[in-house]
Amino acid sequence: MKCNLKWINIYSNETGYVGKVSKKEGHFISSPDKAGAKTYVSEKAANNEIELLASMGEAENNRFEIEEA
Repeated sequence: MKCNLKWINIYSNETGYVGKVSKKEGHFISSPDKAGAKTYVSEKAANNEIELLASMGEAENNRFEIEEA
């Protein structure tokens, strides 16, 4: 199943989609909708990206959910 990552800020409830992940800069670039969201080939690939985002500190203020693309 192809999927996208939706993010939800745990303080403001602001939402969006992960458009790109910049390992070099240590953050993700948001997309307001699924059209600009990065597409993952599987849930496993999306979960791996969530782990990467958590290791960069992005999961401190955001919750990530996997949605079908």
